[in-house]
Amino acid sequence: MLRINRLRIEINTIKGIFGIDETFQDGLTFISSLDNTCGKSSILAAIYYCLGFEQILGGAGGVGSKVLTSAFKTIIEDDKESLTVTESGAYLEINNGNETRTIYRSIKSESKDNRLVTVYYGDYDSIYNHKTLAEDFYVNVQSSATSKKGFHTCLEEFLHMELPLVQTSDGNERKLYLQVIFASMFIEQKHGWSDILSGMPVFGIRESKKRIVEYILGLDTLNNEKERDQLKTVKTKLEHKWHQVVSDFEDYVNSELCEVINLPTHPRVLSDIDYSRIVVSVMGESSVEEEIQSLKNMYNNLRQLKPRVCDNYDALNIELSETQKQILVFENRINEIEKDIASYDEAIKRLTADLEVVSSDIRNNTDAARLQKFGSETVGGDISVDICPVCKQQIQDNLFDAKVVSGFMSIEDNIRHLKEQKKMLEFTLRSRKESREIIVVEKNELEMRLQRLRKLAFAIRSDLFSTVDTEASEAIMLKRIEISNRIEQLSKLKDKTDYFLEQLKELSIEWRAYIDRKGRLPKSDISDSDNEKIILLKKKFIDNLIQYHYSSLSSFDGIDISMKSSLLPTIDGFDMKFDSSASDGIRVIWAFTLALLQVSIEKNGNHPSIIIFDEPAQHSIVPEDIKSFIESVMNIKGSFQIVTAITLNSQDLKSMIDELDASNYHIVQIEGKAFKAL
Repeated sequence: MLRINRLRIEINTIKGIFGIDETFQDGLTFISSLDNTCGKSSILAAIYYCLGFEQILGGAGGVGSKVLTSAFKTIIEDDKESLTVTESGAYLEINNGNETRTIYRSIKSESKDNRLVTVYYGDYDSIYNHKTLAEDFYVNVQSSATSKKGFHTCLEEFLHMELPLVQTSDGNERKLYLQVIFASMFIEQKHGWSDILSGMPVFGIRESKKRIVEYILGLDTLNNEKERDQLKTVKTKLEHKWHQVVSDFEDYVNSELCEVINLPTHPRVLSDIDYSRIVVSVMGESSVEEEIQSLKNMYNNLRQLKPRVCDNYDALNIELSETQKQILVFENRINEIEKDIASYDEAIKRLTADLEVVSSDIRNNTDAARLQKFGSETVGGDISVDICPVCKQQIQDNLFDAKVVSGFMSIEDNIRHLKEQKKMLEFTLRSRKESREIIVVEKNELEMRLQRLRKLAFAIRSDLFSTVDTEASEAIMLKRIEISNRIEQLSKLKDKTDYFLEQLKELSIEWRAYIDRKGRLPKSDISDSDNEKIILLKKKFIDNLIQYHYSSLSSFDGIDISMKSSLLPTIDGFDMKFDSSASDGIRVIWAFTLALLQVSIEKNGNHPSIIIFDEPAQHSIVPEDIKSFIESVMNIKGSFQIVTAITLNSQDLKSMIDELDASNYHIVQIEGKAFKAL
């Protein structure tokens, strides 16, 4: 809830302080004058300025005092005498239903930047009391809506408005700023009457108008859409983590000349059976545990062999022969793989070059087609009347031309053909790279095994040519060392496997939580509660239109407010302003702005229950309709504050105001100029 209690503007000149000091009340308040250009809009602009909402007055470029008139900054008139403004500033006393704060913001000052806001923890009359606390904040700079010392953070807390984070057009999240929300209820004169929410600042928020209506009405869809967006992020992160664990797991296993089978490559909820099926095997023959046991048996058998060379001479000869045969097989296979790798490298290089050419051709053809569509007669220096930008051949589009040469495609057909060719090249290139990776892994594995075989052959030869019969067999010793090292490697692999499986278990639990959160989202796009609010908003809107004598439609049956669109009123699916006269466009803004307040009050929404209309009698609105508008305001049930600047430049308008019950409204009457000597 926001209430404006008091506004005091101080403009210092050589002849003293000029300005205004007025109080406001609940309900309806008129800021009225008999003529235009008396300063009513300047008074409202000062309110916006004190709240840090000057973007509503002047868009992104209107930050600071630039949106305020010269009377605040340079020259002020006093009985036709022009006085130079030396300093100026404004105090705004506001209330949230329980507490009162006074905001001061300088406009022109030698010592204070206008981005500095001072908040006094009390009403205006108490600010000079030494017991009244005061605190400085900054506004309209980075973090002013999120930092503890940001003024809009302070204002958001004071108004008890928990602003949601919403999606931006670049995919990030940003707070639904106060300036954006209040643009739906602060309708200023220059821009605010061109369309519904036309004065809204641009902050890159996706579907910003829809987000505003959702927040004001307190719709569940805002939280649901936020939850859906968060779940998309959660899903993406879990998929990335899962893929990373799987990739690291496979890389580590492959580096130990092993492979892992039944490893789920995509996130899912894993059962005990799923975990038991994930097995790390040694080249698909045996599990790590079985291989470790086999190696231990081999090691024990080697320990039982006689260590002297002379006792194993014949066996060593046989083993050397077999080892040399295996070395030859491995070397031949490695040579074949190297030839295959070279062939793949050449194919990948050629395919990459072809892909670059096709991509360039697609760009050239697309540019040519676009330029030809726009009426261009030259492309790249060539006359492009049906000339292919790639092959430079003529492209005929005249069925009766005697010079038609069959076999040439049109630019559009050429683009389609090139795109299909690009897909084929991309598929082939991807396939070649994957095949190359597979044989590279095989080559690395063979080279490691070949290295061990060569060491073994060298050790056997050393044993055979040993000159001392009592010398211990180097081959047996080498085998023992290698087997011992391999057992140690596989034991580490077993521990690492347990680590990776534990990571998958944790990710599986997170995935189950994600599935659970996703399942708890409402199945339909709109909840029953939201549907009730939208139906009521539509009813209030149409009732208001009828009361304001909206006449651009013969029937209101085509009017709709849909969750599938922007939550703004449409007629037969189109924006209402296209079917509305200028004066009826104003009635649409009245009707919708008040309908948001009415529904929020009735359905306990988030509307701060304040509206400002600057000169609502736009485009020759007749006094009778102004009267209907005012009556509809007075009939609103609940607590609210509506401030309306109005020019009583006709007897009908004066009479209309005079006929109102004085107890139902408050009036700030401007005589002459708004800013006078204080």
